[in-house]
Amino acid sequence: MKKAGLYIHIPFCKTKCIYCDFYSITERENQIPEFSNAILKEIDLYKHYKNKWKFNTLFLGGGTPSLLPVKYLDKIFKKLDDTFDISSIEEITLEANPGEINFEYLKDIRKLGINRLSLGFQSFNDKILKQIGRLHNAKDCFETFDNARKAGFENINSDMIFNIPKLSVKEWIKDLNKLLEINPEHISAYSLTVEPGTHLFKMVKKQQILMPTEKIDIEQFLITNELLSENGYNHYEISNYSKFKMECKHNLNYWELSPYLSFGPSSHSYDLKKRWWNVRSLKKYIKYLDKESLPVEGYETLSMKDNFNEIIMNGLRLSNGIKLSDLENYNEFIDKNKIDKVIRKWDCLDIKNNNIRIKNDGFLFVDEITKDLFF
Repeated sequence: MKKAGLYIHIPFCKTKCIYCDFYSITERENQIPEFSNAILKEIDLYKHYKNKWKFNTLFLGGGTPSLLPVKYLDKIFKKLDDTFDISSIEEITLEANPGEINFEYLKDIRKLGINRLSLGFQSFNDKILKQIGRLHNAKDCFETFDNARKAGFENINSDMIFNIPKLSVKEWIKDLNKLLEINPEHISAYSLTVEPGTHLFKMVKKQQILMPTEKIDIEQFLITNELLSENGYNHYEISNYSKFKMECKHNLNYWELSPYLSFGPSSHSYDLKKRWWNVRSLKKYIKYLDKESLPVEGYETLSMKDNFNEIIMNGLRLSNGIKLSDLENYNEFIDKNKIDKVIRKWDCLDIKNNNIRIKNDGFLFVDEITKDLFF
């Protein structure tokens, strides 16, 4: 039976970060019970998937999932258990913000079965945190991490952001060294991108804020790779680093194109043949489910060409690359001559252990290499 992931989108936030383009809302307390009931109804509408896949991961993202009280998380977990076979789940991740969860909450969610915590540190520089709209400070980061360890979490990810306006290379190195001191099992380090529709996008457009140069962005990426690799982290995906065997299993499901079911407003699902997505509105989401209708806004059926291009796009993000065997059914889109031609063009691309993979600092050119292999 094929492995698969489960995802739940919890859209509540205390405030909206200037760079975030995920669906979230800041009004929440009176909406949490309604939202939770809607999630239970949506899960129930997918009960026919019970014996279709072997679910091995569950990820609670947002928004800020840790704003959901434990009693509602408990109800959701019980519904998942009643609806699907989740006995094979190895990894349950919950995203949280520093300073917004206390020791008791961490202890309670650990008892609930959540065994991986993803903390949105982003930076340890208080001025930078304030600039990008974060509510926490560096002290909150260290206290939350310490409490998570005391609560029994042995698998913690920390989200970090570079390429931030006014974040110098020197300050970024300081951030990384502070992170290495607390020694998380997993680190996600993202380059700040200006997404349309965000407050950051409007600020850049009005020239109220100046983004760093490409040179600084590249330098901070290369320093991240070098420093984390020197300290025992495997750079297994463009933006992700892990200790030995501590990769994020849920995200690997995405990149390896395993199927996944997702619940909540704006969430996306994938069953190998098609992809579908929910309405990007909590009000509409609840309204659909009050009528016992799926809150699906749209879907796309994937052609052979789509599937091939997704194998290329996702596979090249991973340091292990793409298995040549995964391309055997796509001879009309790629052959040995095309692969050899692209390898000759890019000296950071090669074939090792029957995998096409990017090596050294080749992740800097992943978009261009991907386009060359696309059909």
